[in-house]
Formats: sequence, structure tokens, C-alpha cells
Amino acid sequence: MNIIASLRKRTAKGVSTWTFVVDNEMKVCYAVGGEDLKVIRATDRNHLRQIYTKFQSYGYVRKLSERKPASSQKQYISDPWASSLTPELQQELEALPCSV
Repeated sequence: MNIIASLRKRTAKGVSTWTFVVDNEMKVCYAVGGEDLKVIRATDRNHLRQIYTKFQSYGYVRKLSERKPASSQKQYISDPWASSLTPELQQELEALPCSV
């Protein structure tokens, strides 16, 4: 059994991964993966390539890009506790676009 390729995509539930496999001994090709683990059987390698290309059109990629941590958000008010603004006004101020 040979793993030909894998594709990944971020979803609301997490990361969805599909693996494309060729088993020469049993002469079968298939894609396995997804959020709830499905198997798609291909008739041959060309059909498996078509399935691979279709998943790429859905936004799946070979390597996921790095996600920026949420803590890297810029805070405009240096000390929110010392501010005389209400929390709602502080949030509105932080939501304004910064033209630096």
C-alpha cells in the first residue's frame, strides 16, 4: 500500500485531512478521510487523480499555512483598567481601523 498524497483544509470543527492511497497488491485506489472518516473508491489511478483535483477545487491544500495566535492582536489602550472609558467604548475604539 502506497500513500500518494494528503490534502488538508481548516473547517469549523478542526482540520479535515484526506489521504490518497494506491494498493498494488489488491489493485485498488481510494481516498480516505474527512471529519467523519469516509472512503471513496477510485476505479484506477487516473480516477484517483480526478478526485484529488476535485478536492483541491474545494480549497484543500498539501500544507496548511501558519495561523496567527489570537494573542497577537494589537491593544490600543495600554491599560484598560486605568481607562475612564466604559468597556463597550474601549471595544469600539479597538475595533476602529488603525492608520499607522
